[in-house]
Order: sequence, then structure tokens, then C-alpha cells
Amino acid sequence: MVITVLVVVCFLHGCTTGVEPSPEAGIIRVTLKSDDADTVLVILGDSTRFSRVDWFYVVVSEGRLFKGANYADLYRTPSLERISSDTVNLLQRQWLDGRLVTPSDPLFEIPAYQTRYAKKTIFEWYVPPGSYDRLQFGLTGIEVFVAIPRRFRNPLERPKGVSRILNFPSPITIESGKTTQIDMEIYPFRSIRRFRDSYLFDPQINIERVKIF
Repeated sequence: MVITVLVVVCFLHGCTTGVEPSPEAGIIRVTLKSDDADTVLVILGDSTRFSRVDWFYVVVSEGRLFKGANYADLYRTPSLERISSDTVNLLQRQWLDGRLVTPSDPLFEIPAYQTRYAKKTIFEWYVPPGSYDRLQFGLTGIEVFVAIPRRFRNPLERPKGVSRILNFPSPITIESGKTTQIDMEIYPFRSIRRFRDSYLFDPQINIERVKIF
């Protein structure tokens, strides 16, 4: 009943997208995680190392799942609040036992081999079952800060001619009563390049896997 109500609410409130509502929705969940092999940014000849206070903030927004020209809007969590955007730290790390690294951790320098990048759910929403062909969302770089070997803090700009809206063509199946999870992987440091006095965010990102459970 909850699924039915939520889907009907979604499609009665402005979702004139051509994707028909269904009484037996599935869930689409989209996660974002940095690639664990992309760990170094070279600044003035020095290679960065992780600290407990590093950040690389991006804003994720405007998620949509397409079937041809029709689409369903995606939101952060399956609640009636319909939150459409979130700020994510691409450098957020976690210890191997799953605990997140926090600014209050006793170690200032965080060993890369004892930690990994944390995975974040960026969208989770009810969608009518069926076959879809494209995932779309906005990704905007805000600021990067690393503390080791020296403090480096810079705002990020979008390269000229590069849209903040990203498209990922892929066959995506939504089944009634099941969750389809799309795991996205991004290369955080490879996504930064310097142009004159600016640092540009040109996201190197792809779909790593799609699974249904």
C-alpha cells in the first residue's frame, strides 16, 4: 500500500513525463563511490596523502531514469519530502571495518592501505517496472581541500562547453517489488585538471555495475 501511494503521489504532482504509474513499483537505488586506485593529486611536484579532514565536495541533483523520451524523476530517499539534491564528499573514507573516518579520529594522516573510499547512496526512489535505457543526473564540483603534504584548498569550476548534466546510456530493468541498484564509480583526482589559475572539474565517471535483488 505504501508503494502504491508513493507512486501515485509522484505521478499526480507534476510528473507529466509519459512514464505510466504502476501499483507494483520497484525501487531504483543509485550509489556513488570513488575508485580506490585513484588516491593521489600532485600539487607543485608533491603528492598528496589522506588526512582525516580532507574533502572534495560535489552536488548531485536532478536524477532521472529514461525510457526513450519519457522519464521518471528520482529523489534522494523514498519519502514524501522528495529531496532532489545532496552534497557528497568524494574523499570520504572509511576504515576496513566499515567505520567512517571523522575529523575527531586520533590519526591525522589516514593510511590508504587501512581505509577505502566510502560508498554513498545518491538516489533511491520508486519507479514503475519496465525496461529503461538511460540514467541522467547533474554533478557539480564545489571545492577540494587536502591537508598533506601542504594545505591545498581551491574552488572548482566547470570546463567551458562541459554540461553539469551527465547521461549514462545503459539497459536498466526495474522489477516489481525488487530493488535495482546502479553502482557509479568516479575517479576523483583524475576529474581535476588545472587551467591557468583555475582548477576544473571534468568528472571521469561510469556505471560500474547494475544488479537486482
